[in-house]
Amino acid sequence: MKTFYGIFFILVLLSCNNKPPLAVKKGPSKKIEKKPPAAEKLIVKYTYKQLCTFLDSVGHLAQRPLADKVGLTVDSTFKNFTTPMNRMVSAANFEQLKKAIKAKMITPRLARIIFGELKGDSTCNASGLLDSVKKGYVHLSYFPFDKFRQFAVRVSDAEHCDGSNLYFFRDNRIIAKQDGYSKYFDNDVKYYPADDGNTIVYRLIEFNDGSGIWWNQYFFYKYEGSSLIPVLNIPENINLVQPSPWGLRELWFESTVKRTAPLTIKMVYHQTLPDKNEPGDFDSVSYNNRPMIVNDSTIVTYSWNNQTKRLLPGFIGTKINQAQILSYYLNDNELLAINAYYGSYRKMMRYKKKRPYLLNYINTVKNYSH
Repeated sequence: MKTFYGIFFILVLLSCNNKPPLAVKKGPSKKIEKKPPAAEKLIVKYTYKQLCTFLDSVGHLAQRPLADKVGLTVDSTFKNFTTPMNRMVSAANFEQLKKAIKAKMITPRLARIIFGELKGDSTCNASGLLDSVKKGYVHLSYFPFDKFRQFAVRVSDAEHCDGSNLYFFRDNRIIAKQDGYSKYFDNDVKYYPADDGNTIVYRLIEFNDGSGIWWNQYFFYKYEGSSLIPVLNIPENINLVQPSPWGLRELWFESTVKRTAPLTIKMVYHQTLPDKNEPGDFDSVSYNNRPMIVNDSTIVTYSWNNQTKRLLPGFIGTKINQAQILSYYLNDNELLAINAYYGSYRKMMRYKKKRPYLLNYINTVKNYSH
């Protein structure tokens, strides 16, 4: 949990009480996953002192509850994305599966024998699920993590078929399955060997998509005994170019896997406030002149923790922490964003040109935080 003892003396020196009040214009605030009010809410114009007090109070809130609330939905999806299985495939059918893998297609009859199911229907693609490769066959993709000791197969068309499933094998036993559909069908399953020789698999999962707005997460899973367990969940790329009416900040976050031994990820990120005293207005001046909250990059190394069975980040010596990463999520996270970047906001308050934009932002957050 972030502490602020070192900021106390800065607050004394930079107290807002000695500054003249500035006009704050009103504006709308709508955020993803936040229900709009039943009726139009009158925007209150708070005084300069009230806004400073609000900024300081949010900056000193306990960070863990804010972070847990913001990450709850994504974490729940991450932990429940895998369905455990324990289905043994006979030696004869396993040989048939190997032949189907080589041919990159499988008959529905063999698929049902091996997997016990075959979901999907003719809406999966233009040709229909059962004839998606050629008449009487469906797609079969193979991911050879460790040849036929640890591997996965995806049944049916990942690009078009919502009914496709990704099945994870340990030898001739199916241990788990996941939703196989992927917009990024050509590059959505990646993997590498862990220190213990087992496989770590990571996939690109889409949470939002649109013009100037998208949100993709990396979900990491590890072979552990006869299970596939969740070990790491981080943003892959989040973008919010035109926040209004979706949010109050312009965001960019991108992570790139640089190495896997140990897992090393480069993170590039920035946040800006609107150009004018209108929430969501990012068009009036060039990008370089926008009030910047943060604009940076850093390298984070992750190590395996055998007690928690998770890949844990080593944030010491980096320029980011977990709460700051969560501030890029496209959900109702403004209080966490203020708390996580409190020091940056306090520095912005010192600059006459940046102060009006910051006060306008805080005024809007304060209106919608009650």
